[in-house]
Amino acid sequence: MKPIAKTATTISLAKTSAAKAIRRLSLPLLLVAATHAWAAADTQEDRIAAAHRYLEVAQMGKIMDDAQAEMAKSLPPEQQQKFLDFMRQAVRLDVLEKAAMDSMVKIFTADEMNALADFFSSPAGKSAMGKFGLYMADVMPIIQQEIFRAVQTMATEQGKR
Repeated sequence: MKPIAKTATTISLAKTSAAKAIRRLSLPLLLVAATHAWAAADTQEDRIAAAHRYLEVAQMGKIMDDAQAEMAKSLPPEQQQKFLDFMRQAVRLDVLEKAAMDSMVKIFTADEMNALADFFSSPAGKSAMGKFGLYMADVMPIIQQEIFRAVQTMATEQGKR
């Protein structure tokens, strides 16, 4: 093979190798760019739709019922049903759901809310969500006690000044 022909073949192979490398790199880059562009589409309408989807899966009413039932257990048995009846009438679920919707739309992206909805739609997520009201009823008194204690401490500290 003549040196010029050999050089031309080498250049041709280099171009072919470079073209293959570019093609191999282009597809992943294109997929990343497409995924980023899809994820970046985070309009207010997307967030509202995702929040609705999440709230359907989350079943805030069931969470509240479970939490109230757990709270009622701390009362004497003869007062439990009266407490539950009162709470079901007094707690405005629509107000809580609207507050949750507004906050979620403001804080989370549509992708994040859809991921939460996907999880809570799964068997493990459904199981976890089924326990969430019990969890809230279990931990809420401690949270309230700690906040009350902190407020009392703050008032005492301010009274010393």
